Formats: sequence, C-alpha cells, structure tokens
Amino acid sequence: MPELSGIDTYIIKTVEWCNLDCTYCYFYHGQDTSFEKRPRHMSRAIIEAFVPKMIEHSQAHGIDFVHLTFHGGEPLLQSKEDFTWMMEQFDRIDAAGIRTARKLTTNGVTLTDEWAELMARYNTHLAISLDGSREVHDAARVDLAGRGSYDRVIRGLRNALKWEGKGLNVGTITVLNPTENGSDLYQHLRSLGVKSINLILPEANYVTPIPVVNPDRSYAQLLKEIFDAWVEENDDSVDIGFFGDVVRAVAGLPASSDQFGFAPVRVAVLETDGSVQPTDNFRSCADGMVELGINIFRDSIDDLYYHDFFQLCINQQAFIPEECGGCKFVNVCGGGRISTRYSREEGFKRKSVHCDALYGILDHAAKTLQKNSLA
Repeated sequence: MPELSGIDTYIIKTVEWCNLDCTYCYFYHGQDTSFEKRPRHMSRAIIEAFVPKMIEHSQAHGIDFVHLTFHGGEPLLQSKEDFTWMMEQFDRIDAAGIRTARKLTTNGVTLTDEWAELMARYNTHLAISLDGSREVHDAARVDLAGRGSYDRVIRGLRNALKWEGKGLNVGTITVLNPTENGSDLYQHLRSLGVKSINLILPEANYVTPIPVVNPDRSYAQLLKEIFDAWVEENDDSVDIGFFGDVVRAVAGLPASSDQFGFAPVRVAVLETDGSVQPTDNFRSCADGMVELGINIFRDSIDDLYYHDFFQLCINQQAFIPEECGGCKFVNVCGGGRISTRYSREEGFKRKSVHCDALYGILDHAAKTLQKNSLA
C-alpha cells in the first residue's frame, strides 16, 4: 500500500469560547493562551477561503476522503444559520469528488431537538462529552458558575438519540477518571443507549502533569476494567475506538489512533482568526507552540503540511524514546502520543507520561486475546 501524503483531517474551531469550565481542559487550562486574542466566532470569510484551498490540497495529494469536525470551545454556541451555511459550503467539497465525513464534538449542554434534527440533515457524526456517572462527571465538567452539567448533558444525549440512524450517528467521549470503577462506567454508558464510545486519557506531559484524582487507583486499572466489561458483553455493535486500536496493535496491525506514537498525525486545525495549525494537543506543552504564522487567507494547506513542525507530527515514529528500549510493546506503542512525551529540557524525547496506562492495557489485551484463542 503506498504511503499516504497530505492532510485528511480538519478540526474547525467555529467557536473560541465555552459555556463549561472543565477542570482538565487543556485548551483553557493548559500552557497556551492564544485563545485570549482570537475572535469568539469564526467568520464566513474564513470558510470561503478554506474550502477551495482544502480542495486544491486534497486533489494535489490524491486524497478522496476527508474528515471535517466542528469543534471549539463549544460549537453549538454558533448560530444554526451559520452552521447550515457552512455545511452548504462543504457540499462543494463533495461536488469536487472528495467525500466528506462531517462531525461535531459538543459538551451537550445546549443540544436541543432542533439542533439534532439540523445535524441529521447533513449526516453528522456527533460526539457528546460524558465522563460517566453524575458524581464523576460533575466533579470536573462544571459550568461557569461551578454547577455540574450532567443533567443537561443527559437531556442533550437523549435529544440526539431520537435521531440515531436517521442521519445522525451518536457517540460519547469520556475523559478517563480512575475514581470510577470501569465496569460501572461501561454499564452506565450502555444503559443510556450509547454504542459508540471514545475513551481519552487526559492530555498531559512532563509540563502539564496527569491529574491525580485517586492515588489508590490507576488509569491502567480503569482501562482493564472497561476492556473486560466490553469483552464480556460481546456485542459487535458496540464500538470503542481506543480498544479497537489496542486489539489491532497487539495483533500486529497498524493503529489509527494517535494515542500510539506509530500513528501519523495528519490533522490540521482551522482557528477563528484563520490561523492553520497542527493538532491542538500541543497546547498543553508550551504557550504559542502551534502558532506557526500560517493563515488561510494568505497561505496554502501545503504550507502547513510541509512545515518542519507538522512533519514531526507525521514522522514521530522515526525517533523512539531511549527510555522505551527493550519494551516488548515498543513496536506497537512507539512511545505514545507525541504531545504526551514533551518536557522543557528534552523536547519530545521522553516516553509518554501515560506509559503505565498504555503498557497495562496492551499487556492485558494481549493476554486476554491469547486466553480466548486457547479457550
């Protein structure tokens, strides 16, 4: 299979502010402060400049399928009129022979039935942030007045699920918190009717440490518990992307998730001022790290793609951390997501701060698969 080139995933920051103040948010509570200087909403002029340049880049690199994700901040704080207009502009991409997967990531607080119906018209993949039980969710995902958001998120999720299979594909995003038992977390999400579950380790590195929410429990333990609950249910309709990558990785197949250092990060972020940047996980590393001076009004997508920093994202597997030498999963994990390896002293040369969690779930999955194959 020929090596892919170019950028095929775009995070479109339509709104630069949020109605929640999540304690672990790398965007507003990380190292980067650039959001303070940007417009709160993306203008239509930015999308008008973006669409033809994205088409040009895709055609030049032979890309015939792209992912377009509305993101923020909180993208449902834009107007429905602007959302509809932007979706119509994206129709031009499909008309150029480049298929689009349209996605939206939301905290769910303002997710009404009207919003769900509108997104369903455009065959949207919707991801709603939900961290588990009310207690765990409300401990971190609070509004600007410090109130928990669980009840509002559940209401939004139920509004969305009415449109499941009618143009809307609904899933959840869970930032992991070892306070909760993994089996309980899994059963809670399943009881709500969720079949697409995205598990995320909190964005951290040697500058921004991993949140310690329960010193007696580890992220590895939590992941193992969720994995066992998933395996025990044995329902092929339940998709957990993180575990799908884990299973593929231990089977010797390529991983698509950038939780592993061997997956090239071919992601561009379009900001509300027209800036075009690498994936914003790097905001947790250093202030201004993703500020490369590239703007959609002035520059091409190729200008980002061929920038030395972006090429580092793509070729991160070229430099395995020395600390990983001798690890039995080094050819699977690759040292972990590149942003989680960062330290001020050594740049990206350290192993992931999530090494214990990644090693733990890879080892557990490998043993589980071996045991099941012998059963």
